[in-house]
Amino acid sequence: MRLRRRRMWIQITIGVTVIVIAVAVTLRFANPLRSYPSKGKPSPKPTIQDVRLPSQPGTRVYEKSGYTIDYSHADQGYISVIGPQDDKIKKVQVLFDGFTYTYDLGSDRYTILPLQKGTGEYTVRTMRNTSGNAYTVTASTVINATVADDLTIYLYPNQIVDYDLQTLAVNKSFEITQKDESDIQRVHTIYRYVIDLLSYDQAKADRAKDIFMLPDLDQTLTSKKGICFDYAALMTAMLRVQGIPTRLITGYTDIAYHAWVEIYLVDVGWINPKIYFESKIWKRVDPTFDDSFGIYFGDYQTKYTY
Repeated sequence: MRLRRRRMWIQITIGVTVIVIAVAVTLRFANPLRSYPSKGKPSPKPTIQDVRLPSQPGTRVYEKSGYTIDYSHADQGYISVIGPQDDKIKKVQVLFDGFTYTYDLGSDRYTILPLQKGTGEYTVRTMRNTSGNAYTVTASTVINATVADDLTIYLYPNQIVDYDLQTLAVNKSFEITQKDESDIQRVHTIYRYVIDLLSYDQAKADRAKDIFMLPDLDQTLTSKKGICFDYAALMTAMLRVQGIPTRLITGYTDIAYHAWVEIYLVDVGWINPKIYFESKIWKRVDPTFDDSFGIYFGDYQTKYTY
């Protein structure tokens, strides 16, 4: 009899524990008393004059064979590279800590490249196509960067998240957030705007299997469709110009190769029942999967950060 009672109490204890945990989880992610987004801590409203844009003052430059690597603003977390005026296909690589980032290189304007490691040593080399997939190195230098604040890396445009003050997404970012009083509210507004505006472009996704296509923010905004790369780039650009450090990530999920964003806030709070921001911790947000599936419980594996 005692053994039976003991078993019964153990079962009751386990049952109560499961119920308590279930209630706690439910209240954390679907609390009917919580409003979304959180109000957050009021912060100054950014203006378009506050947008950080790259420049090439030429104070620290490496030049060879018509290629220019301007690292005057390496302390801000970016370098600028341009190639000679010719019809050759050109690339530029940034190497650090076993990572190699390869970018297309143009001749008509500077290509802006982030220094993802922050402070440290980078090898930067430009290359010219010789035939087929073969390239020859045309210039190479080592840059020892001292980045004042790693967060600034993700407040500037670059080749992957490319914009200036005339970009439609920049102006739209300020238009839709003008009533927001905190960074939490600004993140919520831009997140909702992107997933409400865009539809997934399956035809482009099929083409992207065979060719690399850089995001075009204006095209994405006007066509109102895109692939994960476009969703992530649009959201990243609109947040960066609000002074919110945001990095675009590409890598692997259980479904496919994918792109998403990570956002850094000093503020804390919710933007919806499943996305909660802790202070000074990078938070993953996936606008494409949130738009397509509502929720994704699988794994993410980072390959590149921009």
